[in-house]
Amino acid sequence: MGRVTIVSSLVIVAAVIGSITSYQVKPANYAKLVEKQKKFDEAFEKEFYVEHTKYVETGDRSERLQEMFEYMRQQPDMFRMEMDDHPLPYLTVECTACRALMTTYLTYRRVLGWDRDRIAAQAASTCETLNILTPANCVKIVDKNIDILLYIIDNRPALSAQTMCGIIFQSGTCVLEDPTFLNWSINVPAGGRPITGSKTSPNREASDIKIIHITDVHYDPHYRTGYNAVCGEPCCCREGQGIPSNPADGAGEWGDYRDCDSPWKAVEDAVRAAARQHPDATYVYYTGDIIDHGVWETTVAGNIVSMTRTYQLFRDVFGAKPVYPVLGNHENNPTNVFAPSYIDRSDFSASWLYDFSADQWSSWLPTATQQTIRQGGYYTALVRPGFRIIGMNNNDAYTFNWWILYDPAYLQAQLQWLHDTLLQAEAAGEKVHILAHIPIGAGTSYRTWARQYRRILDRFWDVITAHFHGHTHADEFNVFYSLANPQHAISVGFNAGGTVPFSNYNPNYAVYYVNPQTYQVTDFESWYFNLTEANQNPNRSPIWTQLYSFSRDFQLSNVSPASLDGLVRRFASNPTDLHRYWEMKVKRGDPFLAAGCSGDCLLNHLCQIVTNEANDDSKCNALAAIFRNLDDELFNEEK
Repeated sequence: MGRVTIVSSLVIVAAVIGSITSYQVKPANYAKLVEKQKKFDEAFEKEFYVEHTKYVETGDRSERLQEMFEYMRQQPDMFRMEMDDHPLPYLTVECTACRALMTTYLTYRRVLGWDRDRIAAQAASTCETLNILTPANCVKIVDKNIDILLYIIDNRPALSAQTMCGIIFQSGTCVLEDPTFLNWSINVPAGGRPITGSKTSPNREASDIKIIHITDVHYDPHYRTGYNAVCGEPCCCREGQGIPSNPADGAGEWGDYRDCDSPWKAVEDAVRAAARQHPDATYVYYTGDIIDHGVWETTVAGNIVSMTRTYQLFRDVFGAKPVYPVLGNHENNPTNVFAPSYIDRSDFSASWLYDFSADQWSSWLPTATQQTIRQGGYYTALVRPGFRIIGMNNNDAYTFNWWILYDPAYLQAQLQWLHDTLLQAEAAGEKVHILAHIPIGAGTSYRTWARQYRRILDRFWDVITAHFHGHTHADEFNVFYSLANPQHAISVGFNAGGTVPFSNYNPNYAVYYVNPQTYQVTDFESWYFNLTEANQNPNRSPIWTQLYSFSRDFQLSNVSPASLDGLVRRFASNPTDLHRYWEMKVKRGDPFLAAGCSGDCLLNHLCQIVTNEANDDSKCNALAAIFRNLDDELFNEEK
């Protein structure tokens, strides 16, 4: 979603994003357009500071300042989209706004010496001006984040607006140039089996292990049927937002396509449906985000209540069946921010979350996992001889984790642990599944972190047999290509979508078939229900049906990296197949189907499959050359 002020808009949009991740194909003359945009941004940045300073001195907002605010104002559909899915004109405006507002607020703090309360009051005012939240909720979200941001700004005097916006956006004129944030690395010694081609796998067999993958339940304890689903805030259908005069604007019984999270009955129904329909599943994966999108009023106590209730549901429903969970970016309070372990301020630390998770997960995970969970929310567990799971907390590499701005190198520790764990697994002859909430390599995954992860994947491509993600709410997959040999597909990331309908989706979960010798995924399927039909029949449970069986629907022998790489190339030359994939990705959500997807929309979704690192457009460009000629009319040329 759109990103605008240092402690208000940036906080809100970062906290509530969680819809479909796509990719924005760049026009052929992108570099030229960026150079032109740089000049515009530099002029806008300087003029905004002058006009805004006059305003804070006099209390009078000039006509020009009003125009500039209007230029930066968020589009009405920004909250329902992951930032990767914003059209390039949106991203261009957001970057302009970020640079102008960051520069202005940094100057107020560092040069003019504004204190905490004055910064907070002005940031809340800007949040209100840009219509991001109600005035009261603007105050709440600023208060939740202001102390962290000021701590970072005050203790990193060299941190510039350009670097801050470069971390958050990683594109356009918000380019990350600071070597401190670009040049750190981890130790990955040479070794392992050489990559000589794309990775293959066995076909599906009757003896395959079955794994249920549930993600992103986003339970909202404040959800109320009939309450306002078009409230004008990032998260609606909540008790405090009232009952609308038009009944059609009221929240549905089983959830709502609009910007709403899940009532408890829908969370419970999804988990019970998965267990009921697949009693022969051996394991359950849960890839994060239990907490709702009402980020302006989350609390540690409230988050603990929601998480405790959800984990207990998993225990009650699945019984002795092992559940392997990871943390989502919404689990902490404030949302998204995961401080380095050496930050010992109690109001900044995530230790409460790590200790809580260690206790809750202890019924599923071995005792040996306790140390790393309490240290950073990640773990490894030997599931059976020859098969290991690694549960990562890659929320620390999410570009809206403010602590990246404080010390990007603190991310090295978990990555080095990952490398060392994989080295031990390799020596023991084990195969590994990696669970992580944020899709690895997505546009909101910090690019230096993604590059280091790709180095690890190149080294252990034969040990890592699959990745499992959440966060985007889209039922999708990503193909990973070798950093050293980009023609070779070496791994696949599977995303189970989410049981929450936020925004425009039908609820779903996924099921994987895994070879019991190689532990590679041989096939997968998705189960869902139509939210419109369910809400039309509020007095009975939703009807869960199979959305797809992937190999069958796309005529594949298996879903190996080699096979899916071939499918991606088929998508590039066959828009009909690509459109079918898009329908599955959006889980046939009625609003998505009504809006449709063709041309640029389809190409964006195609490119998302093969993008492993922000700004690495090589795979996308090759597919785009097959799919269509690029359109240069993506920027406003009149700027």
